[in-house]
Formats: sequence, structure tokens, C-alpha cells
Amino acid sequence: MNLAWVVAVATALGADAFSLALAIGLAGIRKSMMVRLSLVVAVFHVFMPLGGMLLGQALGTILGQFASLIGALVLIVLGGRMLYKVYRPTTESFSFREAREALFHKNVSNNPSLNGYGIYILAASVSLDALSVGFTLGTIRADMVMTVMIMGLIAGLMTGMGLILGRVMGTRLGDKAELLGGLALVLIGVKLLV
Repeated sequence: MNLAWVVAVATALGADAFSLALAIGLAGIRKSMMVRLSLVVAVFHVFMPLGGMLLGQALGTILGQFASLIGALVLIVLGGRMLYKVYRPTTESFSFREAREALFHKNVSNNPSLNGYGIYILAASVSLDALSVGFTLGTIRADMVMTVMIMGLIAGLMTGMGLILGRVMGTRLGDKAELLGGLALVLIGVKLLV
């Protein structure tokens, strides 16, 4: 798998973190917590795919070519799930006024869900897809070190951008990111099948 495909997969995986970060940014978060959350998500996006890749390589050795087929199907299912999340009916809506108030709100909340272990649970929840994708990449023997470092870097950057943009734009951009991420995973999965 070449560098362009790794970046595409990492960006697709980062879409979940970006979308969630938009919502957190809208609710308000301190700058120090923004940096901390971005770093924790980046670390989880290194270790989750690493674990998946090790498992995928082991299974690839046992199952041979059948493991690549399973890996491609996993990517297609994950991408389809992301697309479903974008198009499912939802009642949440934020007006531009609410987003503007969040940007200029003087008392930035100290989000209780990010205190203590909450930040790790949050990071793990947006990194679960990385475990599955890591499995897929392990079955096709992608370069492990380069892949997990790129995934961690991109996820951390996308989380930081989401937190910043969330204070300005609200969560509408998150749906677009998840749509593109889901499409990318489906297309990469289809390419692996062909």
C-alpha cells in the first residue's frame, strides 16, 4: 500500500475524531484541554491500528489470500457505517447564532466528560475503527511503522482542527467529513477486492 492510500485511510479514520471534536469545540473547551485531547486521540490512533495490524498479519499468515478479502470487506462495512451515520435521521440542529455565541462565550466550560478517565474513553471510542482498519492493513502487509505514525499524526491534527472549527462553525462540517471518510473507506475496500 503506497503513501497516498495510507494518507487516504488515515484521513477517513480521522473524520470520526474531527466530527466529534467539532461538537466538543462548539460546547466549549479550554485551550490546554484542546491540546491534550488532540494528543490523546493521536496516541490512540497509533496503538489501535498497531494492534489491529499485528492481529491482521497473524491471521493473514494463517488464512492467506482469504484474509485480504476479509480485510477489504471490513473497510467496506466501516465506510458504509460512516455513511449511514451521516444520512440517518437526526433531531440535533445548531443555528449560526448558537455557533457564534459559543465562539464568543466568555466562560469556556470545563467539560466534565473530559475529566479523569473520560478523555481516554472518548479517544478510545473514536479510535475503534482504527483497530479494524489496522486489521485490514495487516492482512495486506502494509508498512507498519509508517502507517501507524501517519494515522496518529493525521488523527491528532484533525482533532485539533475540529476543536478549533467547532467554536466557529458548529457541527455541520462534521457530517461532510464523515461522508467523505465513509466514501474513502468504501472505495479503498472495493479497490482491495479488485
